[in-house]
Amino acid sequence: MTPLLSVKDLHVSLPTAHGPAEAVRGVSFDLQKGETLGIVGESGCGKSMTALALMGLLPEGGRAGGHVVFQGEDLLAADEAKLCDLRGNRLAMIFQEPMTSLNPLHRIGDQIAEPLRLHRGLSRRQAREQAVALLDRVGIAHPRERLDAYPHQLSGGQRQRVMIAMALSCDPELLIADEPTTALDVTIQGQILDLIHDLVESSGMALILISHDLGVVAETAQRVMVMYAGRIVEAGPVREVFADLAHPYARGLFAAIPGLPRAAKDATGYPRPPLPTIPGVVPELHALGPACAFADRCGLSEPRCRTDMPPDVFLSPRHWAKCWRTDAARSLLP
Repeated sequence: MTPLLSVKDLHVSLPTAHGPAEAVRGVSFDLQKGETLGIVGESGCGKSMTALALMGLLPEGGRAGGHVVFQGEDLLAADEAKLCDLRGNRLAMIFQEPMTSLNPLHRIGDQIAEPLRLHRGLSRRQAREQAVALLDRVGIAHPRERLDAYPHQLSGGQRQRVMIAMALSCDPELLIADEPTTALDVTIQGQILDLIHDLVESSGMALILISHDLGVVAETAQRVMVMYAGRIVEAGPVREVFADLAHPYARGLFAAIPGLPRAAKDATGYPRPPLPTIPGVVPELHALGPACAFADRCGLSEPRCRTDMPPDVFLSPRHWAKCWRTDAARSLLP
């Protein structure tokens, strides 16, 4: 089956004070229609930059290489006119922070109507009526009254729903959701994620969900990619990966998930150990070497980890990890 989206050896270079540096390094994956792919990792691991490269929205000076084929057309080779025709139409993105993504000087009804007028050729009146239907679809109360509101007049959850309405306005075939619940309280987070899940299921569109929340990915995605320092370090079906973590970084992410509230002391009165964390930070782009970027933070690293790029080790036909020490990592307690 021909994938809806095929990404091969994607590289993204960004200008830095130390010269050009790669933020995305050799990312490859396929996505079928109706499939949800989760991308997880710490801030600075290349998740959002991968999404922006797919949309042709890299920062000034950013350059992408490789192949991003969407329904037979290489997006990296497409001109700006073609990308403008695709963005907001067949490709759509829910950006991380709606307060900075929505235009504060325009009413939300006009912002939702814009892609409808541009890509569907609707009149102002037709687009306005469709905007009402979209706001109702994403759960905005009294949608007709909200059309003339400005972004600052809405709550964070309402602004995120407006962003979703804009993204869905032209029924895209691929939706990218970049941390769609950032800065929202837990109750609103659940509502937004349920909304996205229901809309994807009902429309059959493909979804790339970028999230720090591994629980969200577990509940929403069929496949998951764990990214670190611009590379995919583990990938596969969600159930296989979560049941058999093979990369030390992936295991570290899972170990750091807070569970039930922990008392300061255990039943014997001794202090409980702190929540596990991954030591250190993601390295700067200019400091990335040719070998494993996680070696300096990894408790299992050995000399070759710092000199040679680890291979892709397959745990099953679809589940693999890029690590020399997969056997040692898998033997650790969860």
